[in-house]
Amino acid sequence: MGFSVTGRVLNSVDGEGVPDATVSLNNHIKVISKEDGSFRLENMTAGTYTIRVNKELMFFEPITVKIAPNTPQLPDIITAGFSVCGQISISHLPESMKQQGRYKVTLTHRDQDKSSSKTIDSDPQGAFCFQAKPGDYSVHVLLPEMEVKAGLALQPQALEVSLVDRPLTDLLFTQFMASVSGKVYCLASCDDLSVTLQPVSRQGERRSVALPGGGDTLSFSFDSVLPGRYKVSISHEEWCWKHKSMEVEVLDSDVLGVEFRQIGYILRCSLSHAITLEFFQDGSKPENVGMYNLSKGVNRFCLSKPGVYKVTPRSCHQFEQEFYTYDTSAPSILTLTAVRHHMTGLITTDKILDVTVTIKSSIESEPALVLGPLRSLEEQRHEQQLAEIKLRRQERERRAAEEDKGAKDDSPPMQEKADELTGPFHYEFSYWARAGEKITVTPSSKELLFYPPEVEATITGESCPGRLVEITGRAGLFLEGKVSPELQGVEIYISEKGAASPLITVVTNEMGAYSVGPLHSDRHYEISASKEGFVLSPVEGTQGDFKAFALAGVTFKIKSEDGHPLSGVLLSLSGGQFRSNLLTQDTGVLTFNNLSPGQYYFKPMMKEFRFEPASQMITVEEGQNLSIDITGIKTAYSCYGAVQSLSGDAERDVAVEAVGQGECSLYSEDTVTDEEGRFRLRGLLPGCKYLIQLRAEGNDHIERALPQHRAIEVGSSDIDGVNIIAFRQISQFDLSGNVHTSPEHLATLSVKLYKSDNLDNPLNSVSLGQSLFFHFPPLDRDGESYVLMLYSTLSRSQYDFTLPQVSFTSTGYHKHVTLTFNPTRKVPDQDVAQGSYIALPLTLLLLLAAYNHEKVIPLLLQLVNRIQGVRSMAQASGDSAVLDEAKRQAKRQKARRT
Repeated sequence: MGFSVTGRVLNSVDGEGVPDATVSLNNHIKVISKEDGSFRLENMTAGTYTIRVNKELMFFEPITVKIAPNTPQLPDIITAGFSVCGQISISHLPESMKQQGRYKVTLTHRDQDKSSSKTIDSDPQGAFCFQAKPGDYSVHVLLPEMEVKAGLALQPQALEVSLVDRPLTDLLFTQFMASVSGKVYCLASCDDLSVTLQPVSRQGERRSVALPGGGDTLSFSFDSVLPGRYKVSISHEEWCWKHKSMEVEVLDSDVLGVEFRQIGYILRCSLSHAITLEFFQDGSKPENVGMYNLSKGVNRFCLSKPGVYKVTPRSCHQFEQEFYTYDTSAPSILTLTAVRHHMTGLITTDKILDVTVTIKSSIESEPALVLGPLRSLEEQRHEQQLAEIKLRRQERERRAAEEDKGAKDDSPPMQEKADELTGPFHYEFSYWARAGEKITVTPSSKELLFYPPEVEATITGESCPGRLVEITGRAGLFLEGKVSPELQGVEIYISEKGAASPLITVVTNEMGAYSVGPLHSDRHYEISASKEGFVLSPVEGTQGDFKAFALAGVTFKIKSEDGHPLSGVLLSLSGGQFRSNLLTQDTGVLTFNNLSPGQYYFKPMMKEFRFEPASQMITVEEGQNLSIDITGIKTAYSCYGAVQSLSGDAERDVAVEAVGQGECSLYSEDTVTDEEGRFRLRGLLPGCKYLIQLRAEGNDHIERALPQHRAIEVGSSDIDGVNIIAFRQISQFDLSGNVHTSPEHLATLSVKLYKSDNLDNPLNSVSLGQSLFFHFPPLDRDGESYVLMLYSTLSRSQYDFTLPQVSFTSTGYHKHVTLTFNPTRKVPDQDVAQGSYIALPLTLLLLLAAYNHEKVIPLLLQLVNRIQGVRSMAQASGDSAVLDEAKRQAKRQKARRT
C-alpha cells in the first residue's frame, strides 16, 4: 500500500516551523502542516515528486525530491520569501484633488544595487504588498508632482524594514499636516483681532482665527496645515504693524514663532492740497511731536502713541479749521479742504515813503482790503539791528559792573552801529485768496508813482500761488505855482505835451497857490490856467506861475424908434484876437463878457433898418462894464404871403420874388417858402411898385401859378395877405382810344401796348369785351416811343382783315387813338362748276374709246390718275394753310402770355 514520509516547513534555516502551510505533491496530494511546521505524507510510493508549499504572506520555491522507502524524512522546506504589506493613509485631500489615486510604492534592498528595487501600484484605498526575500529594505511612496503641488505629503518619507523570518503587514504611511502658531503684541490692550492664513502658491481655503481682546499679548495657532507657502496676516486696519502680513513655508515640520507687533495707530487723511501736518499730544514728551509732509489725496501714516492729537496744517493754504483733533481710540478719516490760498506781492521803491496797497476782489462778498502803511524789509532789519545793539550795550554795562567787582570780560568786541539804510527798499504784502478769485492790486503813495499802476492776478488754488504781484515805485514829479495877485478858484490844467485833453485839473487855494503830483518825471507837461472874468498869462522865467488880469464886459441894447426891442439884429464885435457875430433875441440885448482890456469895433446890421450909431470904436478898461444903446430906424418894408396848392395844402421850398417896376426896376428881392408855405420878402422900398411872382428858376416842380403875379405898392408899412396858388407839374401820360368795327367782332379784339425797342413783350394788354372804348393805365410822361397794336382771334381761313397799329411818344398829357377793323368773310368754291369742266373731256374720251378702245382706254386711265393726284395735292395745300394760321395764332397767344 505504500509507506509514510514526514517533513517540516521552516520559516528560515534552523528557524521555526510554519503552521497551516499547504504542501502539495505533483498538485494532487495536499496536506496541512502542524503547529511545529511538520507534515506527513501517507501511502507514498517510490518516485520523483515536485513539492509545492503555499502559505499566505509567505512564498516558497518548488522543490523536486526522490522519495523511496529508505527516505522517510524529507529535507526541510525553507521559506523563500515573505510579503511586505502596508497602507497609505490620507485623511484630508487638498482642494484640487477630487479623490485618492493609486500611488507607486518602491521596495529597495539596501545592500544591493537600486536597479533591483521593485515598484508596484497601491490600490485605490492605499493598500500595497511586496514579495521579498529576507533582507534589509527601504520602502518609499512616490507621489505625483501635481498632488505634491496641491499640498499632499506623507510621513515618514521612507520606511526602513528588515525582513527576517515572518511577513511585514503593518507598514503605514500617513498624511503629513503641520501647525502654524505665533503671537500678537499690542502697544496697549489688544482689541478683538483675527489672524488669517491663506495659501500663496495654490488655491485653497482661507482660514481665520478670532482672538478675543484683553491683555497686550495674544496667541494664535492653525492646525492641520498642508505643506506649501502661506500668507499669514492680521486684520486690524486701524493699527500700524511691523509686519502686517508675512509668508511662511510648511515643509516637513510645524511653523512656530510667527509674530505680529503693533508699532502705532494709522491716521488716514484726505487732503485737497499737498501740505505739512504738525502733530502734538497734550501732556506728552517732545518726541511725540511729529511733522509729516503729505501729498494731495488720501494719505496714511502712523502715530506711535495712543491718545488724542492736535493736528495743525502748515502750508500756503488756509483750511476750514485752524487745527483738527484726532483720537486713536475713535479712528476716522480726517478731511482737510483748503478754502484760501496765500499769495504775496513785492513793491520795490527808491525811497522810504508811505506805501499803501488796496486789494479789490472779484467776489462781491469780499470787501476791499487796505494794507498799510507798509514797512520795508530794510526798515525792519534796521530796527532789529538797533534792538540787538541796545541789548548788547545793556549786556556790556552789566559786565562792566561785574568787572568792577572783580569779574573779567573776555568777550570779543561787538558791533556798535547799525547798517545805513540804502535803497532799493522792498515792501512785502500778502493776501489769503479763494480758489478762482481774481484780485486787483492798486498801490498808492503821496510821493511815489507805481509801474504798473495796478496789477490783476487770478488765484487758481491748485498749488501755492507764491509771489503773483511785483510793482516798482519811483519818486514822482511835483508841479507847483501861484497866481498873482492872489486869486482863489483859478483852474489849473496839467496836460502832457501834445495831448488834446488835460491830465489833471486843480484849483488854486485862498493864497492863489497850487501843487500837483506825483507825476511821471520822464514826461513833459504843459500848464495852463483859466477863470471866468479873468485873463491869466504865464509869468516869464517861471514854470507854473501866472499873472491875472480882470476882464471887462460890454452890453448892447438895440431898440426901434418907438422903443421896442429889436430881435434878429446881427451885431459884429471885434478887437485884438476877439471876434464875435451874434443875433439879438426878443429882448434886443447882447452882452459880451470876458473881454480883455483894449479897443473894440462894433457894427449892427439888419435888413430894412439903419442904426445909430451905425458903427463905432470903443475902448474897454480892465474890469470895466460898458452899456451902449443902439437905435434902429426902419428904411424898408416886408411883404408877407403864402403859396398853396389848389386843394389848400402848403407848398414848401417854392422860390418867390418881388420885381420892381418903373423907376424901381433896378430893385428886386427873393425868398423861399417855409414848411407852412409862407414867405416874407424883405427890403421893399417905400414908394415902389413890385410884382410878386414865382421865380422861373428853382421851381421846376411847379408848372404855373394863379395868378401869374400880384402887383403891390409899398407905403409906410408891411404888406400882408399876398397869396398865390401853385400848380405842380403833371408827371403822368394818359392813353385811351376806340375801335370802329361791327359789335359782333368786339369779343375777339384786344389792344396791346409795346415799347418801340421791345416788340416781343407787351407792356400791357386790354380786351375790348362789349365796349368800343378802351383805356390803359397811366404812363410816365418821359417822351418814350410806344406802339399800339390791335389783335383779333378771328380765323384767317374764314376772314380777310388787316390789324391796324399806331406809333406815338409820351409827350404832352394825353393821347387818344382811333382804330378801324373791318373783316370780310371769304366765299367758298362751287363743286358744280368744277364738275362741268371735267364732264366734256370725259365724254370725248368715251367716244374715242368706242372707235379705238385698245389705245384710248390706257390713256384714259392715266388721265384719271393725274386728276386724282392734282385734287389730293390741292387738298393737302389747303390743310397746310389752315395749320400755318393756327401756328401763327398760337405764337401770338404765347407772346401775349409772356
